[in-house]
Amino acid sequence: MDGALLEPPVNMMRLGLHPGGFAPRLRNLAQVRGFLVPRLARQVARTGDPELSALLEGVCQYGEEAGPVADAPTDIALPIRIEHRGRELCFFSTITTFGAAFDVMLEEIAVEAYFPADEQTARHLRNGVQ
Repeated sequence: MDGALLEPPVNMMRLGLHPGGFAPRLRNLAQVRGFLVPRLARQVARTGDPELSALLEGVCQYGEEAGPVADAPTDIALPIRIEHRGRELCFFSTITTFGAAFDVMLEEIAVEAYFPADEQTARHLRNGVQ
């Protein structure tokens, strides 16, 4: 990894999609970009947050246009295929957001979780990733 990407505050979208970061190990990079970049663009449009806007601008400069967009912004899982030491590990990621009409602060909380998508990946994780 490019050491500059690991300087605080670390941003996982930047780290994951940057060519000097995790992107070369993603076997379905176009699909991941196609899911995450439009999602980030929707967040920017909804919030007008200048930091998110700068992140979107930076991520869009990392390479090719985003790949096929997920079926809908309400899709609940993203498949992720990672190359790790000559082996492909398959995960799915899901993001849970919180919100209530009376609590604006809850709107900013999101929990992203990764789960093994197949038995081979689960077995590899149980045995300890080397």
